[in-house]
Amino acid sequence: MKLKIIAILFVLLGFAGFHFSQTAMADNANVPENTAVAVERFAPIAPEQAKELMQSEDCIVLDVRTLEEYKEGHIPNAVCLPNETITADNPEVARLLPDKDQLILTYCRSGKRSQQADEKLAALGYTNIVNIGGILNWPYEIVK
Repeated sequence: MKLKIIAILFVLLGFAGFHFSQTAMADNANVPENTAVAVERFAPIAPEQAKELMQSEDCIVLDVRTLEEYKEGHIPNAVCLPNETITADNPEVARLLPDKDQLILTYCRSGKRSQQADEKLAALGYTNIVNIGGILNWPYEIVK
């Protein structure tokens, strides 16, 4: 008798587990893009990969730190567009980034603001964004 009860409990637990896993998968289908799932989408590439892209591709290197931080030292040929100014109503965004399909390499100090900027740019319709992380991890030349 005890064996039958245990078997029935296992079957019921199995159905309950299946139901909850299906519900969780359905819930994840509706996860908004501003969650951790989106962060993985713009995970930084290695500096070596970034350097190779800069040398082989027509790209814009976008420093999303403040102008003061940019002036203290930046990657050569980078343009400064602070993260907090990336908005739909800022004409500077369209001026500096006129082609929404052009390769844009973003960076900041440590990588956090560049991920935020990537999300903002994607929301504005930019399609070719690559996060290169933070200048703290940049082993190559810096312009001061």
